Amino acid sequence: MSLVNLLAVVACFALSVPSNDGARILGFFPFPSISHQVVFRPLMHELARRGHDVTVITPDPAFPKGGTPANFTEIDVHDASYRLWHEQFVATPKGQKGNLVKDFNIIYKLTVKIIDTQLKDAEVQRLLNDKNQTFDLVIVEAMMRPAVVLSHIYKAPVILMSSFGTFSDNYAVMGAPIHPFLYPFTVSRRLHSTSLWDKIGHLYDYIMIEMIHRNNYIEENRMLRSHFGPDLPLIEEINNNVAMMFLNLYPVFEGNHPVPPSVIHMGGIHQIPDKPLPQELKSYLDSSKNGVIYVSFGTNVDPALFPPEKIATFVRTFSRLPYDVLWKWNKDELPGKTDNIKISKWLPQSDLLKHPKIKAFITQGGLQSTDEAITAGVPLIGVPMYGDQWYDVVKYEKLKIGVKLELDTINDEDLENAIHKVIDDDRLVL
Repeated sequence: MSLVNLLAVVACFALSVPSNDGARILGFFPFPSISHQVVFRPLMHELARRGHDVTVITPDPAFPKGGTPANFTEIDVHDASYRLWHEQFVATPKGQKGNLVKDFNIIYKLTVKIIDTQLKDAEVQRLLNDKNQTFDLVIVEAMMRPAVVLSHIYKAPVILMSSFGTFSDNYAVMGAPIHPFLYPFTVSRRLHSTSLWDKIGHLYDYIMIEMIHRNNYIEENRMLRSHFGPDLPLIEEINNNVAMMFLNLYPVFEGNHPVPPSVIHMGGIHQIPDKPLPQELKSYLDSSKNGVIYVSFGTNVDPALFPPEKIATFVRTFSRLPYDVLWKWNKDELPGKTDNIKISKWLPQSDLLKHPKIKAFITQGGLQSTDEAITAGVPLIGVPMYGDQWYDVVKYEKLKIGVKLELDTINDEDLENAIHKVIDDDRLVL
């Protein structure tokens, strides 16, 4: 049985209805990033394919308007959600290691604004105000804590679903053990603290983020009560409706973290069957004499916003290599671009990585990119930018699948050495 089918069966069991009864299922996945949304689609589409009536609130609809199956409804909250996300996050500098607590606080406050905006959407309002609407199950994005409110509104059990690992107090909600050193939180930047000062720094980060977790509940509850009235239970109480949590993680990558049976690991659910590469791209890769280094910093980081001296570091280093370089670059021009560098605003990453001419992948360390590189057997150079990416990239070196660099300190020599290491070092397992 495939992973997607297994998860669909698990979700159906959670409904406590006979398997030949179609359930009404509501999904709410607020985060405006396609890298998050592609994780939720396989499960929701499979549930609909199996005969359930599925409604999804999303900033990234999978179907054109009017093109959904009869039992699948998408409520599109794209425009306002992405406007907020781009203005207040994507267009800001990334990759500064010392900004963990600041970055975390920004993301928390921004998630409140995003959900507030989505709840005001006219189509969402029509759904909420339709007293004839009922749902048997609610599935929501785990990192967006206020989303569980729909469980209270529709008096239905809720499943938390994450596009990466856990965020905030997800493990605490599920009753799994938490510990700052044994089980570092997903945005930790000091996974393997060895010195006393490392441990003190890690503990400081942990305490500060725990304070943000707790303090932000005040703003989240205030926002929800502005929509649903002063008698709405607190999120902390609604969390008692949580029945299960699905994580887009392989247990071996997460480490030895004990979890209850209600926490399901579903690593790689976003990976889809291979598709042929566009002919122009295939010809470019096929014709490369020495191989290609692929560079992409994901959907939420614009490398054109890097400090100019850091962009120059990448370009100078690439110009000296015997390899071709394929760089996902959001602008029409790359300053100082040399003949061996090709830029493109979009690339079919999963299929691209499986081409035999790909020698290495320079990435921001997002979990989906990491999964795809491991599947393709391509060694990684991680340059983390925000969120869980330090957590992921530190594991590159521990698991011997790549190396870590810091944007703050990267220079020509370090970048060139890292490229040669991942391509030439037989001790790497990829």
